[in-house]
Amino acid sequence: MKKIVITSTGTLGDYLPFITLGKALQARGYQVKMAFPQSMQTYVQKNGLTAISCGKNWGEQDARRNATDWEHLRTYTDPQASDDRVLQIIKTEYTVALQDLLEISADADLLICSSQREFLGQIISEVHEIPYASISLMPYLQCYVIAHTEVNLAYFEACNALRQQANLSPLSLESWPPWTQKNQQKSILAASSHFAQVVDNFRQYQQTGFWFYEDPDWHDWQPDRELEKFMTAEPSPLVLTFSSLPLVDAQTVLNSHVQAAKKLGRRLLVQQGWADFNASLLLDECDRQNVLFRGFIPQDWLFAQAAAVIHHGGIGTIARALRNDCPMVVEPYGNDQFFNAKRILALKVGTAMHPHRLTADGLAHVLETKVLTKDFKNRTQELGAKIRQENGLETACELIQSWLN
Repeated sequence: MKKIVITSTGTLGDYLPFITLGKALQARGYQVKMAFPQSMQTYVQKNGLTAISCGKNWGEQDARRNATDWEHLRTYTDPQASDDRVLQIIKTEYTVALQDLLEISADADLLICSSQREFLGQIISEVHEIPYASISLMPYLQCYVIAHTEVNLAYFEACNALRQQANLSPLSLESWPPWTQKNQQKSILAASSHFAQVVDNFRQYQQTGFWFYEDPDWHDWQPDRELEKFMTAEPSPLVLTFSSLPLVDAQTVLNSHVQAAKKLGRRLLVQQGWADFNASLLLDECDRQNVLFRGFIPQDWLFAQAAAVIHHGGIGTIARALRNDCPMVVEPYGNDQFFNAKRILALKVGTAMHPHRLTADGLAHVLETKVLTKDFKNRTQELGAKIRQENGLETACELIQSWLN
């Protein structure tokens, strides 16, 4: 039985698709180990997979304590601050993760890394002489052309420090780009080509279509009476969900959306998420009967009932919304969310707003005149039909199986 190690890093949405992959590969007869931090192991274990602790622990409470790290609309005005943040991750989290992965992958036949840990995969492949595969969940990384005019020396030196940690010789500046390109042969982009297509620089990435996580608790899930009545009454409600994005000021964000829904005469279903939206944050003047809070429940059902979803622009939320013909408003805060917002605008299946500048009046106006119109709904249905025809997970498993044969 061939052994596969799968590793990722980030917040919840950066792990769940890999758990889906691990479960599918295990069903095909492979021995799968999920090298995840302690905070994510509950999700691994409930899906019947082997969880092995890897890297620094990082969970919901940690994210909330460091919510400013996601405020890239501010930090991106200072490129040096952004570079320093990346270097800090390499020097801290990656150092721990590399040591763990060297041990976990010693007897593996294949190491599967999220694109954020690709460099670690390259090192481990060299040390243990095993193949590795890089898998990206974020189309931004492979579908957006960025002009690189020079090597970031600080990043280059940090990566060489990781090689030294693994007792490998350092790379020279001259060999750096050829070496990284040579080690990118087994690559998958787990996103639909109907959403965005890879650029020429990343043609080695094979697009499979989106992967969708299905929690075991959802197998026989049914909405409770309150939720069903709230979501199925007319007019159809709006959904607010920021998934695993922490917020610096969750109360202000929540109440601006509650007020916008009220102006439209719509109910608002709010998912708690890592922002920790909850009823205690509502202002006294809110109509609490038209706001309902829920936690981690099936978004396929939720979005199928909704008139529109308002979210941060995470690719997992976008994929679910499109699969269920749900138009959207994207309010991007950082990372790939800006690119995703631009794609939603280009495809005309929703719109985007600046999260720090929107008002309840402005949001209500955009929803009423654009997102909730028949044209936006029709385009979303057309794109949704294409998404539903894909089986990204099956395609990915076939590719990985061919690499192991």
